[in-house]
Amino acid sequence: MDEAVPGPAPEGADSRVTVKEEDSPWEQVCSSWESSCHAQELCRLRFRQFSYRDVTGPRQALAQLHELCRQWLRPETHSKEQILELLVLEQLLTVLPAELQAWVREHRPESGDEVVTALEDLEKDTGQQASVYTRGQDMHSLVTEYQGASSECQSLQLLPRVTALKCEPPELCQENPGEVSAEEAVSKDGLFNAKQETFEEIQQGAEASGAPNRDCMLQPPGTSVCTDRTVVHMNTLKDRHPGDLWARMHISSLEYAAGDITRKGRKKDKARVSELLQGLAFSGDSDVEEENKPEAHPAPKRLKISNVPEKNWTKRDLKPNFPSWSALDSGLLNLKSEKLNPVELFELFFDDETFRLIVNETNNYASQKNVNLEVTVQEIRCLFGILLLSGFVRRPRRGMYWEISDTDQNLVKDAIRRDRFELIFSYLHFADNNHLDQKDKFTKLRPLIKQMNRNFLLYAPLEEHYYFDKTMCECFDSDQFLNGKPIRIGYKIWCGTTTQGYLVWFEPHQEESSVMVDKDLNLGLGGNLVMHFADVLLERGQYPYHLCFDSFFTSVKLVSALKKKGVRATGTIRENRTEKCPLMNVEHMKKMKKGYFDFQVEENEEIILCRWHGDGIISLCSNAVGIEPASELSCADDEEIHQIAQPSIVKLYDECKEGVAKMDEIISKYRVRIRSKKWYSILVSYIIDVAMNNAWQLHRACNPDTSLDLLDFRRYVAHFYLENNANLSD
Repeated sequence: MDEAVPGPAPEGADSRVTVKEEDSPWEQVCSSWESSCHAQELCRLRFRQFSYRDVTGPRQALAQLHELCRQWLRPETHSKEQILELLVLEQLLTVLPAELQAWVREHRPESGDEVVTALEDLEKDTGQQASVYTRGQDMHSLVTEYQGASSECQSLQLLPRVTALKCEPPELCQENPGEVSAEEAVSKDGLFNAKQETFEEIQQGAEASGAPNRDCMLQPPGTSVCTDRTVVHMNTLKDRHPGDLWARMHISSLEYAAGDITRKGRKKDKARVSELLQGLAFSGDSDVEEENKPEAHPAPKRLKISNVPEKNWTKRDLKPNFPSWSALDSGLLNLKSEKLNPVELFELFFDDETFRLIVNETNNYASQKNVNLEVTVQEIRCLFGILLLSGFVRRPRRGMYWEISDTDQNLVKDAIRRDRFELIFSYLHFADNNHLDQKDKFTKLRPLIKQMNRNFLLYAPLEEHYYFDKTMCECFDSDQFLNGKPIRIGYKIWCGTTTQGYLVWFEPHQEESSVMVDKDLNLGLGGNLVMHFADVLLERGQYPYHLCFDSFFTSVKLVSALKKKGVRATGTIRENRTEKCPLMNVEHMKKMKKGYFDFQVEENEEIILCRWHGDGIISLCSNAVGIEPASELSCADDEEIHQIAQPSIVKLYDECKEGVAKMDEIISKYRVRIRSKKWYSILVSYIIDVAMNNAWQLHRACNPDTSLDLLDFRRYVAHFYLENNANLSD
C-alpha cells in the first residue's frame, strides 16, 4: 500500500511528498472488515433478489430462503436487538430518496443512528458539492475493493499543509516505486475520467468549502481516458463478484463518484456515468444491460407490412357462381340392388383384408413376446362378437359372460373359452412395433385408421352437404378436455360426417398433426383439417360439395381457399376473424327485435358475412349461400309465438350442423364396454362402434321401409359372429 508522510515543503521547491510502497498491518484488518461487510451485503441482496425460477420446487425454495436469511442476519452471532437493527436499517435505506440511497450505502452504516447522523451532516453542508475529495484523518478508510476504478476517481485526500495525493492500489503504481510527486502521478495515470466541467466544479466546490489552494489539480480532458489497467482491474472485480450484485454496487459507486448528489447536478452525473460505462469491457453482462435500460432509447418498432389487400365490403346479397348439384349416388343404388344383410354391411368396413391385418399383427406381436398364439380370423370374429354383445348385454366383469346362464351367455361359452379370449385380447395388435413412426402419437393404430377411412369413404353416401366438427372418445386417463360436448374427457377426434351422421373421415387429435396441407395458406390447425377433408371428398369426384363447420374452423381466408378448390362452404365465424367487416355491433343488435340481420359482401372474392338476431346473436360466413330467399321462423317471446325472418344462410347452417351430434347419439346407445389394459383399447372400441353406426346408416338408406332398429341390427351381427364362428373342436 502507499503510505503518505506529510511534511513542510522546502521554499522555492516543488511541493513533493515521498511515497513509499510497503505492506502495512492495518491493510489486513481493513480488508477483513470490508470483506465481512460486503459478505453480509451480498447475502442480503441474494435473499431479497431470490427467484423461484432458480429452484425446482416450493420445498427447495423455502430451504434456500431459510439459508440465505440465516447467512444475512447471522442469528448465531447477533442478538435479537442487532437483528432488529439490521431490518430497520434496511427499511430506512429503502425509503430514502433515490439520490441519497447510494451515497448513504457508500458509507456503510451499521445502524439507523449512523444513517441519521450522516444525513444531518449532509444537510448542514447543503451548499457544498459532494466532491471526490473527502475530509478525514485516514485516507485509506474510504478505499474499498468493490469500488475498483471508481475509488481511483474519488479517493484523493486533503492532508494538513500537504498537496493532494493520488491514492491507488500498489499494483497500479508501476512507473516509479520510489519518490513520486502527486502532480506527476495524477498527470501520468489520468485516473480521473472527467471532462473540463468536472474539473471546474471540483475547484469551485473546494473554494466554497474553504479548502486551501492547490498547485496540483486534475488534468483536463485530452489525457488518457479509462486506461487499460483500469479496465483490467474492473473486469477482475466483475469476475470475482459476477451477476446482478456486482453490477448494482459498482455502477452505483461510479454514478456517485462523478460529482454532486443533489438534484441539481443529477442530469450531469447521468451523462458522466454513461460515458464511463462506454469504456468498460462488460462483455455478455446482461445484468448491466438491464441497469442501463432506462438510459437507452428503445429501437422503434417495425410495422408489419401485409401483402394481403384490404377487403372491399359492400351491402348487397351474394351472387354465387357454383354449379348446381346433380350428382347421382350410383354406389348406394348398387347396395340397394344387392340387398345386403347386417353382417355383410358391417363387413364392408371390417372386411377380410382388415381381419387379416389384425391376425397378422397380433401373431407377430405375440411371437415378439415369445408366445405361440396362432390366432385365426375365426377367433377374431368371435372376439368381435363378444365386444358387440357387451354393448347391449352389460356385466360388471367380463368374466361373468361365461358364468351366467342365459341365451346370450351360452353363445359366448360355446364360441370361445374364457382363457383363450383373455389371451387373444391381451395380445390384440394392429401395427408392427419394429416399424413405428415416433412422431405419430397413434402410430400403433395408424394401419387400422387408414383402412377404416378408406372403407368409410368408399361406401359413403354421395351427398351435397357435409358437416365437419370435433367429438370425444371417452377416456378418463386422457388429459384432453372438450367443453360443450356430452363426453368432455377423453381423446379428441376430428371428424367429417353427412347430415344424417354417417362418418366419412376421422383423425384423432395430436399436438403435431399428421394432416398435410399447403403451408403457404397459413390457415391454422382448424383450417388445415377442413382443407384436408375437402381433399378427401374430392377424391370421389370433382363435385360442388358444401361443407359446414363451426367458428373454431371458420375464417374468411379458409372460405376463400375452399372456393378456389370448387368447394362451397358455410360456417359461424368469430368477431376477430371478420376482416374488419362493417357489420352492426353485437351490443347494438341485441337491442333490435328478433329476426333483424345485417350483412356485407366482399367484392373481390364474393364472400358474404351475415349477423342475425335469433335466440342469440350469430355471425356466419359463406361463399355459396346468401340472404335470399329468406324464410319465416316461429319464435316464442314472452309467452307469445310470432314469426321472425330467417336468412337462407342461417337456415342452411341449422339443417347441416347436427351431423356429428347425430353420430354421437347413435354411438352412445350401445357402445362397447369391454376394455383391455392397453391405452388404445378405448379407440379400438370406438372404431368398432363407428363401423356399426355406418353400417346401420347404409341399412336404413337401402331399406327405408323395412329397416331394423339399432339394437336389433347390432344383435344380429353379434349373434352371427358367435354362432357361426364357434370353435366346435374345443
